[in-house]
Amino acid sequence: MGQDRVMLQFMTAHQDKRPEAPVRQVDPFFFAIVFVPVAIHLTDVWMRHHLVPGDLKVPADILEEGRDWLEAAGRYRFLAATWFYGALSVLAAALLVRTLMRPTASTTRIAAIITFLSVLLLISWPTFNGFGDTDGKQVYAPLGSAVFEAVFERGTLPHCTGPEDTWRLGVCGAVPVLSMFVSVLDVVNIFAGLATGSMIVSMILSLDNRPCKDLEERAVLLAENLRHMRQQLYVSGVILTFAMLFVASWIYWPLPLVEDDERDAYGAVLLSAALHRGTFFSLLMLSFYLPVAIILDGWVKALAEQARRGEAAGDRTDVDKWLDRHGLTAGAGDYMRAGFAVTAPIIAAFAGGISPLAL
Repeated sequence: MGQDRVMLQFMTAHQDKRPEAPVRQVDPFFFAIVFVPVAIHLTDVWMRHHLVPGDLKVPADILEEGRDWLEAAGRYRFLAATWFYGALSVLAAALLVRTLMRPTASTTRIAAIITFLSVLLLISWPTFNGFGDTDGKQVYAPLGSAVFEAVFERGTLPHCTGPEDTWRLGVCGAVPVLSMFVSVLDVVNIFAGLATGSMIVSMILSLDNRPCKDLEERAVLLAENLRHMRQQLYVSGVILTFAMLFVASWIYWPLPLVEDDERDAYGAVLLSAALHRGTFFSLLMLSFYLPVAIILDGWVKALAEQARRGEAAGDRTDVDKWLDRHGLTAGAGDYMRAGFAVTAPIIAAFAGGISPLAL
């Protein structure tokens, strides 16, 4: 018993002496970066309301007759893209929760949560404002309401034998596939808010600026910030690429049913719409990545300048090698190239007309 008591006291004493985990500390001012992607989003909303066609008035007679089963080709792609994008959105939110569960200053955690909820509400507002509304202007109107609705009329849903029947997300309505499409889009708006808010906040959390006792500790912190930023860049690139694939899945839904003589002409309109959305997603990602990259680049340059001062550098005779050892030699140009390299495929896949969803 006496030995057990001594052992317990020894373990307790050593547990008390364990170093505390570093606490992430981001200046709340940096969360103002969110206004850049918000401005991109609001500009896109304004453009869609004022600069794109209200209804393209494409006649439904460009569709082939007697091949109604081809509607299923578009629906399968739409549902597959929805499933994948929803899973990635939840993954982005889970990564943000994991980051915030680590030791974090209370002001940083509160600012992160407020920023996330604000973006979630902004992006999801169409869903909260009128879930399942099939009477207002539809997202496919600029591509020809008559064509899309004629395609939807050719499909069926299980358990929808009459307009008053219901399915999991509401009433079947006169055109069950249209009701399904609108309801799924409403759900995806929530996924989009979840993913966008998580990506923006996670990127801003790369600006950890907690106090450091010396240059070595500061260098380690900046290296960790850069690693976290690159990780979030790649995660954001994957999520926004699949967001683009989701949009393309419903944009190209009618194409298999379009007559051969009209397919090239109508396909050109769909391809242009896909390019427009791809440009938006690319700009959205750059809008929250580049500010963080530029700020971190400034911090690295300030650290290098401080290390080059005689007394501050101590025995570091080769500062460049010291920076390289910590992975701090990349500059703003490298960060910009990395950002454009990740976003370029989102545009190029559609600008070049090589999207597999268009086939």
